[in-house]
Amino acid sequence: MTWNTQTMLIRPARIDGGPERLLDELGYHRYGKVDEAPFRRAGAGSIWIGAVDDCTIIYSHLVGHFYEEDRNELDQASAALKNSILRRFSDAEIAILALHSVVAHWGFAVYRQGRLIRRQHGYDGIVLADEGPRLPVEEAYLAKFERHDVDGEVTYRDPAHPEYDDMTEPDLGEAFVFEICKSFTGVSLDRLNADGANFWLDDDEAEVLARQKRVQGGKASRPWWKFWR
Repeated sequence: MTWNTQTMLIRPARIDGGPERLLDELGYHRYGKVDEAPFRRAGAGSIWIGAVDDCTIIYSHLVGHFYEEDRNELDQASAALKNSILRRFSDAEIAILALHSVVAHWGFAVYRQGRLIRRQHGYDGIVLADEGPRLPVEEAYLAKFERHDVDGEVTYRDPAHPEYDDMTEPDLGEAFVFEICKSFTGVSLDRLNADGANFWLDDDEAEVLARQKRVQGGKASRPWWKFWR
């Protein structure tokens, strides 16, 4: 299975008043609702908002850049959403999860009370950024493996499957993303089931979609899925 996701988890954060109220609180007043949809159908607009218990879930292409802490790396729309989220949920813990298996890319960042405490991202076997101490969930996952340090290179071996090749930390990036999701929601990313709704963040985006539908004879293009089987 290959994965493509840009997901934000915020806890504790219940959606009192629904996702529309949250969008207003974040400063988006020209939004347009696309449809109500479960998490597996997120992506029909520019943002999807849902929840599992006390964990608010946001799926958006804008979220995928949040693990890049340098503001110069963020486009204006991503930076605006990031600032709004950190301001609105200043007392919460926030996890940013990104995967794109086609290029073996993973990324995650965790904020606590508005402060970045951990981030890591990379692709194709290369770690591009690794900041902050490992999260308890990372340490717990690594504890399952035998650690080997040979000539300064650290590898991990699965004692339950000695036939498997040794792994480096970039090989474990996707697993870390899944485990962080589980620590926030109780389930791994591939088992996450939540109700929510897709929205455009402003009516300009909605007009673009309307033009696309007219060109395509009333059919919208397929939304960008989180994963393909």
